[in-house]
Amino acid sequence: MLSRDKKMKVATFRFGLISEFVTGTELSYGEKERLLQEKVSRFYQIPHTKRKTIARSSIISWIKSYKEGGCRIEALMPRARKDKGNYRALDDQICQDIINERQISPGITVPMIIKRLKQKKVISTNENLRLTSIYRFLKQEKLGRLNTTAEDKRKFEAEYPNQIWQSDIMHGPKARVNGINKKTYLHAIIDDHSRLIIHAEFYVSERLEAFKDCLKQSLQKRGLPQKLYVDNGACYSAINLEQITACLGIGLTHSRPYTPQGRGKIERWFKTVRECFLPLHPLTLTLQEFNLKLDDWVDEYNNMEHSSIKMRPFDKYRKNLECIRPAPERLMEYFRVIKYRKMNKDRTFRINKKIYEGPTVLIDRQVELRYHQDEPDEIEVFFNGQSFGKSSLLNAHLNSKIGRDYKNKSGELFKSDKKGDRK
Repeated sequence: MLSRDKKMKVATFRFGLISEFVTGTELSYGEKERLLQEKVSRFYQIPHTKRKTIARSSIISWIKSYKEGGCRIEALMPRARKDKGNYRALDDQICQDIINERQISPGITVPMIIKRLKQKKVISTNENLRLTSIYRFLKQEKLGRLNTTAEDKRKFEAEYPNQIWQSDIMHGPKARVNGINKKTYLHAIIDDHSRLIIHAEFYVSERLEAFKDCLKQSLQKRGLPQKLYVDNGACYSAINLEQITACLGIGLTHSRPYTPQGRGKIERWFKTVRECFLPLHPLTLTLQEFNLKLDDWVDEYNNMEHSSIKMRPFDKYRKNLECIRPAPERLMEYFRVIKYRKMNKDRTFRINKKIYEGPTVLIDRQVELRYHQDEPDEIEVFFNGQSFGKSSLLNAHLNSKIGRDYKNKSGELFKSDKKGDRK
C-alpha cells in the first residue's frame, strides 16, 4: 500500500498532466482533443509504476475527479483496491496449475495457459477467466515473461556545454495581446550537458518564425551548439530551419516519431513549469508580463542546485567555456529565407508573386535569393557563394526609357539612348 507521500507524488504527476485543462484556460473542443492526443502519444516516467503511457480515459477521469473534489490535489491521489491480493476468479488449484504451466514453459502466453487448463479439465470449456487476473497473479509470483522485444534505450548526457541543445514547445495559458486573450506557446531550449535553460519565451504562435526568434536569442546569449535535437513538429521540419542550421554549422537532429524519451530533459523542465511557475501567476497577465516573470523565474532556476547533477546548471555550464563557439557578428543574415530561381533572359525572376530584376551577368543562371520574412522586397542575390547585391522590383515602364548595352561580333560595346537605337 502506498504511503501518503507516495500518493501525493502520484497526485502531483497527474495534476501536471491535466493542469492545462483545469487551471482556467478555456480551450476549444479541437484544442482539447489535440492536447489529449498529444499527451496519450507520449511516454512518461510515472511514479511507482513501470507503465510508460497514459490512456485517454485516465486523463478524462482525473479531470473529472479533480473538479468533483473541489479542485484539491488530494482528489487525484490513488485509491487502494479493497480486494487487493485476492483473486476471486482463481482458486488455489487453478493458481497452482498456472504456476506449473509457466515454470514448465517460461515463454507461454496467458491465453495458451487458459487453453491448457481447459484441456486438462482444470476449468470447464465454457468457463472464462479474466486475463487481467492471471497477469496480476503472475506478476505477484514474479513469473512474468521477459520483454524480448524491448528497445535498447539508454540514459545519456552531453560531454560538454553546447554539444547538444534540446528544444520543444509546450502549450501555455492564454495571455492578453492588444487587449485580446490569445493562446500562448512556450518555446524553450535547454543545454543537455548542464541543464541550463538557454532561452525560453511565450509566443502566440508555434510556427517557425516564433522558434527562429527563440533560436536567435539563444545563439546571441550562448554561442553556437554542435547539435540541435528537436522533434518532428512542423516548425522543426521546415526547410528554412535546415538551411539556417547548416549555414551556421549546427547539426539538426530529429527524434523518431512518438518517442520523446530522447528529449526527456526538456520535457521534465516543462513539467516543472506547469507545477512551479504557472500556478503562481494569474491568467490575466499580458504576454509581455508573462515573459518578464518567466525570465526572472528561469534565472532563478539556472542558479539553483539541480537534483540530477547535484550543482547549479549555470556553474556546470561555465566549467568548459573554451569549448563554446561564438555566434557570428552578422547573425541575422543567417536567419534569412533562402530560395532558388533561374534568371530569365530579360534578367528577371519571379518570387512571392512579384517580379524582380537581377544582374545581367547572371542571365540563365540558377541564383540563390536571401531575404527576411518581414522584409520580402529586400532580396540579396548570390551565385556560387558570392553576393551580387540586392535586386529591385521590376518597373517595365521605366525600362522602356532606359538604353541598352550591345556587343557586336568583335566584342565592341554599343550604347543606345532608347530601345532599338544604337550609337
